[in-house]
This record gives sequence, C-alpha cells and structure tokens, in this order.
Amino acid sequence: MKKALVLALTVLMVLSLATAAFAAEVTYEGKVEVTFGGSSEGEAKEAGEFGGNKEAKVIIDFAKDFGDGVTAGVKTVTEAHGDEKKFEFDGEGYVKVEKDLFTAEASTGIDGGVGKDFGEFNIANNPGLGLELKLIDGLTINTIVNNKRQADPEKSDFNFVLKGEFAQDIFTVGGGFQSDGENKTSAFGVYGSANPIDDLTVNAEFGSRNLDTEDNEADAITSLLASAEYKLDALTAKAGFLMNDIGFKSLNDDDADQDYRINEAFRFVPVYKVNVLFVDASYQIMDNFEVNGNFDYLLGAKDDDDEDLPDDAIEKLSFKVGAKYTYDALTFEGWYKAWDASQFGGKASYNLADGVDTSFEVTMTKDDKDDEDAKLAYTAKVEASL
Repeated sequence: MKKALVLALTVLMVLSLATAAFAAEVTYEGKVEVTFGGSSEGEAKEAGEFGGNKEAKVIIDFAKDFGDGVTAGVKTVTEAHGDEKKFEFDGEGYVKVEKDLFTAEASTGIDGGVGKDFGEFNIANNPGLGLELKLIDGLTINTIVNNKRQADPEKSDFNFVLKGEFAQDIFTVGGGFQSDGENKTSAFGVYGSANPIDDLTVNAEFGSRNLDTEDNEADAITSLLASAEYKLDALTAKAGFLMNDIGFKSLNDDDADQDYRINEAFRFVPVYKVNVLFVDASYQIMDNFEVNGNFDYLLGAKDDDDEDLPDDAIEKLSFKVGAKYTYDALTFEGWYKAWDASQFGGKASYNLADGVDTSFEVTMTKDDKDDEDAKLAYTAKVEASL
C-alpha cells in the first residue's frame, strides 16, 4: 500500500509539472460517502454500524492541435478506490485527422460494437485504427480495426467493427457486423427508430451473436427488442417486447433491476430463452408530485434443450408501483415492487448543497414469496461528489 501511494504521488507530481508546461485539460472527480445502517429478519438482527467509502480520479488530457484538422494527445487516468485499497493507472494515446467527409484516428486503445441498446459485447480493446465517413447528409459509416500479437510471432488475430447509420427527420436506421478474432466471436445487428406522429417514438433492434466462430456446428444466439413510447401532457407510457436467447447478455449490473424486473433479469443473466411483454408508465399529477410503475409478463421460457419450462418454474409477473414528491431540496419516494421476491420501501433525500446529498432509506424485503418474515433494513447516508 505504501509503495502504491508513493507511486501515485510521483505520477501525480510528474503529471502536474507536465500540465504546467504543456497545454492540458485536467479533470478531477471524487466521492465521499458515510453511512449508518442495520437490519433485522425475524429473530435475526444486525446491529447498526457506520460504514464509508471514498474514491478519487484525476484525468489529464494532453492534446496538441497541429492545424488543418490534425490533433494528437495522451489521456491519462489515475484512480484511487478506498474500498479496495488500491490505485489504478490507465490511459491511451491517439492521433486524429478530422476533415469534412471523414475522421480518422490511430489509437493505443480502441474498441466498439454493432449494438445500440444491446451492449456488453464489444470487440477486445487493443491498439488500432478508427475511421468515420460522412459521405452524404445523414449517413455515417464507422470502421474499427485492431489486433493483439499472439504468443506465436507469426500469428496475429485481427478484430474489426463495420457499421453504418442513416438518420433523417422522423426516422433512423442502422446496422453492422463485427468479428473478434482474439476471442473467436462475431456478431451482426440492425436497429431503427421512427417518430410517425408527434410524441410517439417507436424503436426496434435485432442482434445475432456467434460465441464460438471455430465451432462450425454452433448456432448463433439472437435477441429482439421492440418498444413504443407515447407522451401526452403529464403522461408518459411505454410498451415493449423482448425475445432473448440463452447467453445473449445486453445489460450490466448497474443498469439492471434483476431482482424485480423480468425483462432486465434475463437481459443481465440470460439463463433461459424468454419472450417478455413489459410496460412502463408515469404521470405527473402536479409539478412536484409523480406516480409511476412498471409491469412485466413472461409469455414463455425454454431451457437449453429448447423445452418449455413448467408453469410454476418461474413467476410470470413482476411489477412496481411508486410515487415521488419533491419540495424544494427535499424529496420523498415510496415504492412496492415484486417478482418472486418483494420489497416495500421509502426514502427521504435532502440536498444540502450542490453535489452534497443526505438520505434515509427504509425497506422491508422478502427474498421469496413464501417467506413468512420480511427483512427490515435502514440506511442513513451523506454523500459528497467532488
């Protein structure tokens, strides 16, 4: 830990001196969090205790404009994580050429993927080239090529992404193909959105992935996500459909409410082939008072043998109802959400100053619908974003 601290301070000092000598953009980010919480479940109790976390990040972007659309730079990132008690150093360098019809970039670390809402499947990040073409109004074509030298000096696996998008006033269509020779995977996808009438937005995306390009008998896995959202005055309503194969992951842990929403659970952990219908809605009763909710229904689920699961294998319905009230810097929230697990909760938040918030949250949770006792938990928190 001491060696890491000395190294971090040395790097920061060098970067600070370099910043003073050369043109550089410096960004500082940080967070301090102190909590107090406890819980109880039946006769089992966890005494209240204090906890905390701290994070710090310094981003220094060295850049030089050579004129005529040519720039080059090095971006360095230094991070300290208090909970993990370690420092992390990262960064990349680039040379970029920007013209009216194209932007070309050579980078020490570049990646990408064909998905729009379907994330979590980029090609490996390696040194490489990126090219963006804008040949006609509304049409954009992107290409990324990178590679990593293998143990065999005569072998090098290339990774690439080729995708395009055409956007006009009321619609957007796009798609592409990617191949990851390093990880032996490939994918293609298409997507589109349209605004056929005012306040109505329709979106759809289809993706196909090959998880082992060296296995000629392996079947590709696919996913289809479609939705329509309508806004009318204080009402916002969205209805969607998901058809997702086993292994097609498109959400990460931060974006998924995997314990209480069916469609997000199987986009995060796709252990079954599923068809899901889902609805989201919110209504602004007053400027400072909103009610909201969501509803997911599992239309069908199959295992890896393509056999239908028994009706009682998975709870078919998940839902949430909630309300939010804001008065100046004070916000009250309440909710009840359930799938197989269920939770009733409330939270009060107060904004002490710009970037400084306090909150108190109380929840009663059942991990299973057959549980007799709910677990009561409470957390008081003060958090500052630097």
